[in-house]
Amino acid sequence: MARLLFTSRNFGSLADPVNQSEKDKLEELLNKQVQFMSQTHSNEIAVVDQIGTTPGADGLVCTNKDIALAVRVADCIPLLLISSQAVAAVHVGRKGLLNEVAVNAVKKMRELGSNNITGVVGPHICGNCYEVDAQMYADITKLHPATGGKQNYLNLYAGLAQQLSDLPLSNLGICTKENSDYFSYRAHGEAGRQVGVISL
Repeated sequence: MARLLFTSRNFGSLADPVNQSEKDKLEELLNKQVQFMSQTHSNEIAVVDQIGTTPGADGLVCTNKDIALAVRVADCIPLLLISSQAVAAVHVGRKGLLNEVAVNAVKKMRELGSNNITGVVGPHICGNCYEVDAQMYADITKLHPATGGKQNYLNLYAGLAQQLSDLPLSNLGICTKENSDYFSYRAHGEAGRQVGVISL
């Protein structure tokens, strides 16, 4: 059975490069080594079977029960994908939605034998708070109509849920901009990051 958690500001920041003392604290809490990734809003998925160098990716997939996967966020969506065969941690922002990084992660899990995949979405900026310029709003809602709502405000979760419509998704419903317990780039211009972590 998969184990997952989402940290808050209270835990400390796990921004890139990850502070070793904060990483040690996380690994002690989990009693597992944690694999991070160097996130660039790409659609790259890295399969991890042992702890190693930090891959350049926006999704990690693992079948090794001894490893936990981490995704760092401030306002983007931390998506944790669960199955009996594999788990994944995925960084889904506006660009990630457009380049289908979550779709790629699900595809990779299925290639590794996963079925009955479910997902959990952690704290991220909500559709009432994520304002973009009019042109960006028009461009994105044209491709992903579900993201549209209040004029010039994007609902990333609605877009992700539509994109992964064949998967059951649970949303914690916590907005990083509205809730001061979480780091938010939009609210405070912060460099701090919380994480979503998952392991088999």
